[in-house]
Amino acid sequence: MAKNKKDIPLWAQSGHKKPVSRRDFLSAGIIPFAAHMFVPNWMSLVLGNSAQAATVADCPIPNSLIPFVTVNLSGGAAMAANYVPMNAARQPISTYNKLGMGNNQVPIERAFGNAPFAGNGISKFLTGLKARANAATIAKTAFIAFCVDSQNDTNANKFDVSGAITKAGLVGSNLPNMGNRNTRTGMNQSAGFAPPPAPLVVGNYNSLLTSIGYSASLGSALNASQKGSLVKLMSNLTESQTRKIASIQGGETVKTVLDCAGIKNMDVIAKGNSAVDPRSSSAVAGVWGINANTANNNRELLFGAMVYNTLLGQAGSSNLEIGGYDYHNNTRTAGDAKDLDAGNEVGRILQTASVLNKPVMVLVVSDGSVYSDPSEDRAAPWVGDRGHGVAYLFYFDPAGRPATSDFQVGHFNNNQASDPSFVTGSNPELVAAAVFANWCQANKRMDLFDRVGGRILDANQLSQVIKVA
Repeated sequence: MAKNKKDIPLWAQSGHKKPVSRRDFLSAGIIPFAAHMFVPNWMSLVLGNSAQAATVADCPIPNSLIPFVTVNLSGGAAMAANYVPMNAARQPISTYNKLGMGNNQVPIERAFGNAPFAGNGISKFLTGLKARANAATIAKTAFIAFCVDSQNDTNANKFDVSGAITKAGLVGSNLPNMGNRNTRTGMNQSAGFAPPPAPLVVGNYNSLLTSIGYSASLGSALNASQKGSLVKLMSNLTESQTRKIASIQGGETVKTVLDCAGIKNMDVIAKGNSAVDPRSSSAVAGVWGINANTANNNRELLFGAMVYNTLLGQAGSSNLEIGGYDYHNNTRTAGDAKDLDAGNEVGRILQTASVLNKPVMVLVVSDGSVYSDPSEDRAAPWVGDRGHGVAYLFYFDPAGRPATSDFQVGHFNNNQASDPSFVTGSNPELVAAAVFANWCQANKRMDLFDRVGGRILDANQLSQVIKVA
């Protein structure tokens, strides 16, 4: 007996092979094209990692690789006035009077081993970091500064390292690389020598839950029959129904989809939220100051969740953007407050790694910098943009402070600027390559640099920029 056409699956009617990935579902017409942007919020409940076009074979998960987080201070932060950049001999330059620190007798506080920060409370970044990371955590953290010129107030600086990190094999067990800005990199910086996969852009905690919070649990927890029921449900949805379900937030999305498919397994539903919620660890919740009553649009909940999942290996690298660093308003007040905030966030990341007993590298970058009018005042106000800055790399290891051969890559000259003659002195993309090289060295996997970085830095240049022992 011939089958009724209604009993023939849509993929077969349209001449396609049986769909197994999100791309297949799109091409077979099961997901209406106009609605496909909404579907990843719950399509991955069935397809798991294969909801992307890649197969499991394309996504190795070497759990031994060190987690990586980038913090972008958007607007041009005074990073060369918190850390005190040194000359090629690692001595103070002739003056810091355009860097808001007066003459070259800046009080120095040696931190993270031997790195020079502006002491006596001048470095608000260091003050904020020390307020959130305890002494034991700081004692296990190394630091490297990268002197570099970058463009002011733009997303064109190629500081992003997430593409190289991902191509080297650092991918989450359930979640991709993440960011909190809707850009190609998830932050307001460009990709360079290794463009990243499209990041999961997480605008608030609800979007984290609806996009990824349940895929880890349900992808493996549903049996074949339940998955079949869910696929059948999706194939019968109209575009308006797809949009309606996609608009539901958090756990209600899962409950609605499963109920519609006739699946009543509350244990399955319960697994999802706790898998990604940093509040499931009281120690981590304490670091970020969050609790069950914290609003879903709270920045600390969002950043805490991203960092938590990255450190546990459930996500790839995370790019966190903090805005408001274009603060040259003829005062020091606004800048000091923002620098303190940046230090707080980096301190929280390091402290989270400590309480989870996980290593982490944290890169801090900005687009350009600021300057003061020439002044002997160590709290001179910021009056304009200036591209001569510094990037920071922190490396925490729960086993103890990692050994480094130096605290600085490149140097400042007596013009109070990064020396462009050094390989990375005027090139953010080469700074990203140098950071990646140090990450590879920390993992004892320089073969990964050869495979991903190619010849962007030669052997002689690598010897100049690798400071991790």
